[in-house]
Amino acid sequence: MNKDRTGGALVERKVLVVDDDIESLHLYGDMLRRAGYAAVTASTGWEGIDMAVKEQPGLILLDLRLPDITGLTVLETLRTALSTKNIPIIVVSAISKDDDVMKAMQMGAFDYVVKPITYDDMIRRVELVFFSRERQGEGDQAPVLIVEDSAIDGAALSEQLSSWGYQVTWVQTGREGIEQAATDNFDIILLDGLLPDINGFEVVKEIRATERLGTTPVIMLTVLSGLVDKLKGFESGVDEFLNKPVSWEELRVRMRSLMRLRGMTKQRFALSEVVGVITNAIELAEATEPRHNQKVASISVILGKRMGVHGHGLWVLEMAGSLHDVGKLVIRREILFKPGKLDPSEWAEMQRHSEYGEKIIKPVHGFGEVADIVRHHHEKMDGSGYPDGLKGDQVSQFVRIVSVADSFEALISDRTYRPAFTRDQALDILHKETDEGRWDPQVIAVLSTSLDDLDNL
Repeated sequence: MNKDRTGGALVERKVLVVDDDIESLHLYGDMLRRAGYAAVTASTGWEGIDMAVKEQPGLILLDLRLPDITGLTVLETLRTALSTKNIPIIVVSAISKDDDVMKAMQMGAFDYVVKPITYDDMIRRVELVFFSRERQGEGDQAPVLIVEDSAIDGAALSEQLSSWGYQVTWVQTGREGIEQAATDNFDIILLDGLLPDINGFEVVKEIRATERLGTTPVIMLTVLSGLVDKLKGFESGVDEFLNKPVSWEELRVRMRSLMRLRGMTKQRFALSEVVGVITNAIELAEATEPRHNQKVASISVILGKRMGVHGHGLWVLEMAGSLHDVGKLVIRREILFKPGKLDPSEWAEMQRHSEYGEKIIKPVHGFGEVADIVRHHHEKMDGSGYPDGLKGDQVSQFVRIVSVADSFEALISDRTYRPAFTRDQALDILHKETDEGRWDPQVIAVLSTSLDDLDNL
């Protein structure tokens, strides 16, 4: 059974989607399953209530516009029922300033998203729910920096956030904000857009330029409401924009959401360190060239960026590249270290490393996509790969990227049975195999134009 431990209790990694639009149901279901979640659906409010009671999902995605009863009625019903009152609910709306959205948040919705929903945004928000843990206090003494020159607004923010359980530091100029942010480890920064010395956009740029503060969430509080100002803010690194006068309820919701994102980011950093240790173990077991797995991860990310992958997708590529050979930890050492050609039975066992790798990775929460790539990184476009003989569109874009990165890095590295090829020789080999139908021509074309980016690997 696919479960996750959250707040000390086992929570079903199942998501109920309640939406009357059939295309949306299929789209959200596919997104969730791709990320390793089980998805169940309902197309009416009453069906959604019935499914919530029967299925007991770990999360509900609830459209506010339904054909029989409103999403608010569904939310209220689920919140008053003993069996469903603790299930987190993310409400879905076609517009961000819907009064019903704010009512839903006041009634206890966990978060809200605005249609259309991208894959990255969907999975990020779903993961926030499953990564979150029960807190003793809402803010749990999380450190928050307020950069606000108005004495009235600053005092009000400090008092309100303190009442929610946050540990507040308040400064009144942009330079003070930059200096304070550099000395303390804040979980959230609330920043006025108009400050007496430098504007909020410049403050964010300087904060983002510091590696340690690159992922610290920033909420800009401002009277500026034009699209140009907001785009400027997002480009400089602002995570959320809230207009003054600030709605306490909206601020509370945004801070809760960003705190969960912050927690997930910290966990990912910790996981990355663990992955680094595992990668070293793989290389010791496999006796490959030094840093083979890290190089495959780096090449995968470079190719992914050039092919339009971003955010969560790049993280998936990095983790899959780092862990693609983790299954070799299970393979017998006499096979891994054999200097000559493997016999048929030895080769059959060696091929199983991709299946072993999937079994090792899949139980890790949030690694469903990574496990799928690990299993299939030896698949070929012509169906000649293993373990499942996938062909054409059955081979996902991420598998195509990682498999090319792995093959290219292997070709340009020394092996016990041959010396390394030059980059040009390796590309010639891959181009020839592409003509035979083995690789995705688009990935190979991107690789061919990315060699300069590989110089420092």
